[in-house]
Amino acid sequence: MKFDKLSKAVAAAGVLAGALSSAYAAPHEDPATLDPASAAAAGSSAAGARLCPPNFFRVGTTLCMSNTLGPDSFANALAVCQSLGAGVAGYGAWRYRILFGDGVMPPVGFWLGPITADNTALFVNQAVPSDFDGETNRFEIRNYACSKG
Repeated sequence: MKFDKLSKAVAAAGVLAGALSSAYAAPHEDPATLDPASAAAAGSSAAGARLCPPNFFRVGTTLCMSNTLGPDSFANALAVCQSLGAGVAGYGAWRYRILFGDGVMPPVGFWLGPITADNTALFVNQAVPSDFDGETNRFEIRNYACSKG
């Protein structure tokens, strides 16, 4: 099915709105995602911290991630994340989340950015913290998360 640019933007916005109820949502509002005035009012030391974009949540001190998005092809996942000012969460983002964030592993089957070769992309093929990446055809349909930072 082909979409024009407006249809894709509307679809991306709808996907993000639905993603807020995902199982990967932060268990409480992260003070680092609040604007400085709200953070100060909440008594948070995050008032001067870099903010995450809307519909993203803070992971550790430098990474922002979306909730679960998709399913989609890898090319469409790249486009959706780019439209949000981010990229498909790759091995490095998930590794950072495991080591310096909340310790959450990437779900098996998720896309990992970026494309590695002509028609190949990485995905999560096992729930092993030290080696969770595998290769597959980038035309498969999978869930993913976007990351920034």
